[in-house]
Amino acid sequence: MPIVTWDGSLAVGHEMIDQHHEHLVELLNKTYDEFCDRKSKQNLEAVLDELIDYATYHFAQEELLMEKVAFPAAEEHLAEHAYFITRIGEIQKEFLAGTSAISLEIITFLKNWLVRHISQKDLELGAYATAHEGRPVVIDLN
Repeated sequence: MPIVTWDGSLAVGHEMIDQHHEHLVELLNKTYDEFCDRKSKQNLEAVLDELIDYATYHFAQEELLMEKVAFPAAEEHLAEHAYFITRIGEIQKEFLAGTSAISLEIITFLKNWLVRHISQKDLELGAYATAHEGRPVVIDLN
């Protein structure tokens, strides 16, 4: 059973972002399934690596989009991405070192962060990018 269901409530209205988010939700659900099925540490490690790699790729693509459309809330958005990458890196490091296991608390943190970020920050970015993509950026030099 998935921990997050991809549906219209998570769509932000930007094709690339929505495709990426759908894949992130799939990877989070895969991580949750591996955890629930009590798969080997290697299986859980592999899916966690995939989730981190894809999140990093997705954030980079969003950041390019923010730059392209001169997204006014980019700094705050980037700070959220940095926090997530730092936190998930800590989780991965502790897991690989054997000092911490992947727990339901960690999976819940990942789910809550992702759903909140999508439904708040990415919804704002999606609307702004859709409205401003392809338009020339006007810079007031006065």
